[in-house]
Amino acid sequence: MAQARASAMPSPQSPTQQRQPGQQRQPGQQPRPIWVGPLVTGFCFALTYGVTQRLLALNVGELIRFGNGFDVQVFPGTSLESLRLRFGDAEAEIRADLELQELQRQQQEQAKRQAEEARRLEAELRQADQLQPLPEQPLEGPPAPALPESSPNGPTAPPALPR
Repeated sequence: MAQARASAMPSPQSPTQQRQPGQQRQPGQQPRPIWVGPLVTGFCFALTYGVTQRLLALNVGELIRFGNGFDVQVFPGTSLESLRLRFGDAEAEIRADLELQELQRQQQEQAKRQAEEARRLEAELRQADQLQPLPEQPLEGPPAPALPESSPNGPTAPPALPR
């Protein structure tokens, strides 16, 4: 028996006799796999979850009083309805659509530009109406130069330019 105990107990090894990474293990020593710890933990969580679900399905709350429950309370602050009643604008819509606001702004700018263009054209027409029409009689001033008379032989050629 002493020999069985001696062989089962690991013998103290000196630092020179310690197992190197390349050496094989002794037949009595088997490594514990790394996945056993997470497996046991996951099993415990699953078991707890299952038990909790079963207890809630049985409506344990009817059998056991857990204490006072929370009462539903109104959210703090001023509600939209109270603001509408206070300021009297109950039918106004809330504008939160930025694209719609941008479209309306562009339409207003275009209407302003068209109105300005119409005013400018109207002012030009008024100015044109205010101008006096040109008189039918020629203005008095120096007489107009007379046209050279054509010769009976036909038109004359212009004089040649010197080269």
